[in-house]
Amino acid sequence: MKKIFLLAISLFTISIYGQTKLYDNVFIKAENIYEYDQFVKEHYAKIHNERVKNGMLLQWDVWKVVDTPQEDFTHMVTYIYDIEKYPNEATPYEMVGMTNLQWATIQEEVNQMRERVAQVKWIDLGSARKKGVDYLPEIMVLNMMKVVNGKAGSYEKEEIKRTKSISNNSNKVGWNFHRRIGEYGSDVYFTHATIDWYDSYKNYLSAWFGESSDSNGQGFNWDSLRELKKMVVMEKLISSTDK
Repeated sequence: MKKIFLLAISLFTISIYGQTKLYDNVFIKAENIYEYDQFVKEHYAKIHNERVKNGMLLQWDVWKVVDTPQEDFTHMVTYIYDIEKYPNEATPYEMVGMTNLQWATIQEEVNQMRERVAQVKWIDLGSARKKGVDYLPEIMVLNMMKVVNGKAGSYEKEEIKRTKSISNNSNKVGWNFHRRIGEYGSDVYFTHATIDWYDSYKNYLSAWFGESSDSNGQGFNWDSLRELKKMVVMEKLISSTDK
């Protein structure tokens, strides 16, 4: 699979260069999606919620691809760390009273129902939220961008400058901007990611209604700074922020 890219929950209004959070995103291809969903809820949720409670993680989320069975992954698992506390040496399963043998059994079971197809880390560059949106929305639209060689600085400044706020009339309730870290080179599939947030899949689909228009001579020429490689819509399966 091509090198792939997750998540962010941030402030209510624009936030720039908050680089204390490290996002570690694992992309999963599940053979039986329902079985994997149940496995995550029954086994992993307890472990990772305990890690959040004990300060080992800031947040843990699992996202599920919506209505696109042709995608090369089915889920994205996001671990959000405070970089000042990364890495930690504690073994996650020990915090819930699980033995090494029990953990190995769980891992063997999950390995039979899913494959880890990619892993990507990124950091925050900016974010925006509608007023009052202090929760993790249900739908994320992940946009993978590859910056034009030598234009990273210009691209980051333009992306942040042009998304300073979100209109109250917009179906979108939030936006995040990330820079991928740890891997560079001509064969890297994407270098940056933006995330558009929606409260429901219906709201996302409704945003597409309306007239199309030509881009020539209208607005900013994003192609001079970056290429949109892929867009993937995902719904929240489970999160440590759930009540």
